[in-house]
Amino acid sequence: MLVGQRIGPFEIERELGSGAMGTVYRAKFHRSEDKVIPVALKVVAMGLLGNESAMARFEREANILKQLKHEHIVRLIAHGKINKQNPYIAMEFIDGEALDRILARRGKLTWEEVVTYGKQLCEALQYAHDKGIIHRDLKPSNLMITREGKLKLTDFGIAKDTDVTALTGANSTIGTAAYMSPEQCRGERNLTNKSDLYSLGIVFFELLTGRKPFTAETTVEMFLKHCNEKPPRIGKLVPDLPPKLESLIIQLMEKEKENRPIDAQWVGRMLQEIEEDAFARKSAGLAVAQARSTKAVNLSGERMDEEDKEAARALRGKRKKKKKEEVPLLQRKWVQAVGISLVLLGMAGGVIWAVRPPSAEKLFAAIEKATTPEAKLEAATQFLETYGRRGGELVDQAAAIFRAGKIRERERVLNNRFTSSMPGMSKPTENDDPDAYHAAWAAMEFEKLGQLDQARTQWEKVKSRFPDQAALPYTTHSEDLTKALWGWVADKRLADIAKAVSERQRLVKKIAESRLKEIELKTDKTDPESLAIRALRLWEFGDQERAAATCDTIITLTEKDFDKRPWYLLATQLKATANPNAGTTPRLERLRQYLDEAEKIAHRLKDIPDPVAAAEVRNRCRDVLELYGNDDDPEVRKAAERAERLRTTLPKTF
Repeated sequence: MLVGQRIGPFEIERELGSGAMGTVYRAKFHRSEDKVIPVALKVVAMGLLGNESAMARFEREANILKQLKHEHIVRLIAHGKINKQNPYIAMEFIDGEALDRILARRGKLTWEEVVTYGKQLCEALQYAHDKGIIHRDLKPSNLMITREGKLKLTDFGIAKDTDVTALTGANSTIGTAAYMSPEQCRGERNLTNKSDLYSLGIVFFELLTGRKPFTAETTVEMFLKHCNEKPPRIGKLVPDLPPKLESLIIQLMEKEKENRPIDAQWVGRMLQEIEEDAFARKSAGLAVAQARSTKAVNLSGERMDEEDKEAARALRGKRKKKKKEEVPLLQRKWVQAVGISLVLLGMAGGVIWAVRPPSAEKLFAAIEKATTPEAKLEAATQFLETYGRRGGELVDQAAAIFRAGKIRERERVLNNRFTSSMPGMSKPTENDDPDAYHAAWAAMEFEKLGQLDQARTQWEKVKSRFPDQAALPYTTHSEDLTKALWGWVADKRLADIAKAVSERQRLVKKIAESRLKEIELKTDKTDPESLAIRALRLWEFGDQERAAATCDTIITLTEKDFDKRPWYLLATQLKATANPNAGTTPRLERLRQYLDEAEKIAHRLKDIPDPVAAAEVRNRCRDVLELYGNDDDPEVRKAAERAERLRTTLPKTF
């Protein structure tokens, strides 16, 4: 959307990637007239501008990066807001490739490469941990490798600063499920550096083997495996892996954090030792293999023992011939096979018991404890994938939450495309149904114009596109969900239109009641209902220009908040019937005529007391004061002052 544009000191060149939180662009940062540097510019997604939690996370990422100045951590260049509205973070541009892409291209890395990158990563983690910052989302895609082979740790979007209050609630999970520590999976609030160390073990495992230690079809199943299941023996998957490195990875992936290494610095020292041991062994072995002396001696000049001789033979490609020995009964393969089978049967029973899913009540409690719509949707999805087929009250409630969350996501996508300035947004993407998409687009066009009847007709078309899927209370099947969403969104937007009509009728009655009971109607500029009342009063008074301007305020306030969509529709409909070109002169004339009539009624009251007529005068004065009491136009303010004088001279009762 921003490619090719110049925004403040940034010249947007191309998009690097996008995610739930926003988009990252490569840009030129014009720091001064003669200094231009490349940066990675992260801009928050437009759909999240009203999301306080998302804004807080974005701001926190910038504040965390401010504290981190390390050669193996991406560096913050600048941060602020585009057009005083859309937050951005400008980071150093890393000319390289993420480890997940390297892994996808090569399959797996050598253990020597993993040790080299691991040492750099441990330096970065220890530096962050010393400052009280836990990354919480360690994974190959957040590890960049420069062209010079230097590792850079990136994406502190969900990092936790232990010196400040966490933004996530108690018992909530955050991060990428395949790399999360058991304590993250359990939703523990007070995470420590040991959580990052567990993720580090997962990363090492994947880089060395080309696969993750645990695979699962659902997030809940993945959580259970992290908490209960032992990872595969990596030594069996990587034959040339040094035993000490295998032991280190096993220790990193311990379920209990107390059993993991003390810190990243200790892990870095172990990696250094592994590297030095391998180098020393290789050097010694080569020296021995090349020796032509009849005496078998090692580098120190001492006679080689059997271990040294075996190493030398291995390097020459020879193996020592073994004598055939009598194998004791308990060591014979068939006896061991029987024993292993019995052990495996016992373990299988234990695994089944250990990985059984939590109860329905416990999973549903996670939905109730979730503090954001996104977290609620994730928890509801987990519940339905596990217990959805059972039916019942809890399933119905979870389905409603799931459906609302999916509708919100789809509305955000449609709205972002509809409000985008990029060309071609009105055309459906490859995954969109063309008929449903075009009808939805037409409906949004009519909504924007305030033509609600026509919008209703188009949403009915969308709803009828996939009636069977639209009737489903929920579905987690990808193909069915894609179709069902069109009907679900259409249902929601039809309900919004119906509510907009009913709200307008309700507010008209409220205005009439306020006149009858002489109740004040003050305007709150942050409340759509209060602004809608003001717009309706201005419209009834005949001030079309001010009514339209108030409608614009409502539209700006609500167009990105899908929970307030009825107020957006009410405003667009009212604005469509208003005449914004009425001008100031008719307003002043109308005010003078309005007050002239009020003064005539008040004059008659001196001779003929009339409670109804008196209420009419007071209401007229109140209308003028509430609608124009703080007006910028001095002539309009004079009319308001006139209304105030008239109200003070009028007896309150007769």
